[in-house]
Amino acid sequence: MINSSDIIEYTAEQIWFDGAKYIELQAEAIRERMNKFSGRLYLEIGGKFLYDPHAARVLPGFDPESKRKIFKNLASEADIIFCINYKDIVSDRQLSNEDIDYLTYCKKMVSKIEWSLGIKPYIAVNMIPIEEKNSANMLRVLSTFAGYELFKRYMMDGYPHETEKVLSKDGYGKDEYIPVTNKLVIVTGAASNSGKMSTCLGQIYHEYTHGVDSGYAKYETFPIWNLPLEHPINLAYEAATIDIGDYNMYDPFHEKAYGEKSVNYNRDVEAFEIVKKLANSFLPEKNFTRSYQSPTDMGINKAGFAITNDEQCRKASTEEILRRKERYSQVVERWEGDKKWLEMSDKLYEKAQEFEKNRIEKEE
Repeated sequence: MINSSDIIEYTAEQIWFDGAKYIELQAEAIRERMNKFSGRLYLEIGGKFLYDPHAARVLPGFDPESKRKIFKNLASEADIIFCINYKDIVSDRQLSNEDIDYLTYCKKMVSKIEWSLGIKPYIAVNMIPIEEKNSANMLRVLSTFAGYELFKRYMMDGYPHETEKVLSKDGYGKDEYIPVTNKLVIVTGAASNSGKMSTCLGQIYHEYTHGVDSGYAKYETFPIWNLPLEHPINLAYEAATIDIGDYNMYDPFHEKAYGEKSVNYNRDVEAFEIVKKLANSFLPEKNFTRSYQSPTDMGINKAGFAITNDEQCRKASTEEILRRKERYSQVVERWEGDKKWLEMSDKLYEKAQEFEKNRIEKEE
């Protein structure tokens, strides 16, 4: 059984994705988006930050260190905010197979980021109940991240739907502003639900109140928006997220705005509604964030333009679905997973097979 952090050693003849082209296209797109704002671009990072083994397995030729290389070249223009969820501190959420607690794991991630990029991250602790701001758990955080600048962001009544309350001194105004100085602000975190998007929007709100024209975007690798919904590459991504309940879907906003189908996933579609509603409520009309008509517009994702052999990438992705099923099977056998994960894996594999069958029929 392959570990989720492992990669496949493809031979030179098995390289079907142009990793160098992808890095070039993605870096160019980030810089282009940065130039849309006179202030800063807050760029939320989706997926793995420093090392992406899943992408390397399904896109033979993808450099698992692509993000690190892209941001290393942008390091002189960048700050990093690392987000932690206070609730995960309290529950000691397990983020790896290693026998270490949540805060220790987060510190390990922060140290890796600092060592890899030469940028010392700011630490944002999200979703703190106001009565807990000086709690024993907060003292643990301060102790763990001694030597780093740490900022508190609080639980917010009515978030995200009560716009007026969110955009007030009792909403984002209550959070501590992180004094970034560079044009690009990379916002990453320990895992899903770490408060990355809220941190971005809160920072943009603070800067708007001081006349700074900053904006938001999302860096994604999967799903690949310009491939079909049931393309095996996108199905493999869905297989990788079965255990956290994510699923791919057509971007309804994109189809409504442009009459074109584009693939996204449930959480980014939900997030877009929040971004659009809040941005339109306080940002000036000319701010580029307000021009986004869909989650696809909001994202920066050039992976689909670097595939050199779609057939071989489909095969690699179908194999990844089987690897994921095997992994889930092991977890279920240890009574640590849900049997539905296996059923869903089977359905995704069947969809991949059906996709291939339909392609062959069309070609004939």
